[in-house]
Amino acid sequence: MKSTTLVHSVARLLWPVAITAGLVSISHAAESVPESSDARGPYVGIGLGVSKLGPRNDAHDGVHGAPPVAAKLYGGYQLTDTWGVEAGVVQLGHVHKDLTASDGSSLRHSGDARSAYIAGTGRMALGSGFSLTGKLGISFGQVHGKDSADSQYTLGGHKASPFVGVGAEYKVNRNMALTLTLDGYGKVSENVKASAATLGMRYSF
Repeated sequence: MKSTTLVHSVARLLWPVAITAGLVSISHAAESVPESSDARGPYVGIGLGVSKLGPRNDAHDGVHGAPPVAAKLYGGYQLTDTWGVEAGVVQLGHVHKDLTASDGSSLRHSGDARSAYIAGTGRMALGSGFSLTGKLGISFGQVHGKDSADSQYTLGGHKASPFVGVGAEYKVNRNMALTLTLDGYGKVSENVKASAATLGMRYSF
């Protein structure tokens, strides 16, 4: 519960910062660059949003996230105006699943999900500062399980899976962009799959 409270506190602190930074960037629109400006170079970014955690090929009671808060930190290098590479880490939140044992007693499995990823990126400019983005790579997931006495089932473990992301961004000036991303991390353990939707900012150097 302490980690959940910490994530909520960080979210409450960072959202006002993100909004303020966006407004400041927009207020300096005079510094904006032409659409044809060279976008190549390194960048870093943050994202906050919600995650979806669930079972894969499981017809029983689902895996639940409570609350499904996602926090992402990433960095990358734009090789051309279209193509680049990116790596990041994401905290996907708490997950639990309740099962019924053979003797009728209730068993709760729980854990904290996270992932790291590396991906190639693509960007398509739409004009007026807007772009569509995509990512394709590998997710290295992990769930720190806090299991019950049931030795036949666990949420914990490690899993490498295909990683896919799509999104949109708005470049407010030469360095700052506001982002919206939908990322699929695949299976982060044998019994948990994850995806996340985040809003954030990216700073290009």
